[in-house]
Amino acid sequence: MKLSPYMLNANQAVKFEKADQLELAATFWRQASAVAVKEVNRDWADVRADRCDKRRTLAVRHEAARQKAIAEKEAKRVAEALGSHINKTTSGGSNDQG
Repeated sequence: MKLSPYMLNANQAVKFEKADQLELAATFWRQASAVAVKEVNRDWADVRADRCDKRRTLAVRHEAARQKAIAEKEAKRVAEALGSHINKTTSGGSNDQG
């Protein structure tokens, strides 16, 4: 049995979703929507494409927030180490009262 253009695109979209390749999945869902004969299939494909887009952008924002937190933690660590070093070298490291 030959698959319809809708089913060919929908099957590809599902494969990409399972592989977490959400940009490609959204593209195939949009193609499925464009060739869908039934309105219910068109609506389903549109919803899936939007869901893939939202998941993808959420993942991007999450990774950016994670990287920012890592950078802030490292900056704080460096600042504390520098502060500690400055305190050690300026508070009694020398008894020259000349």
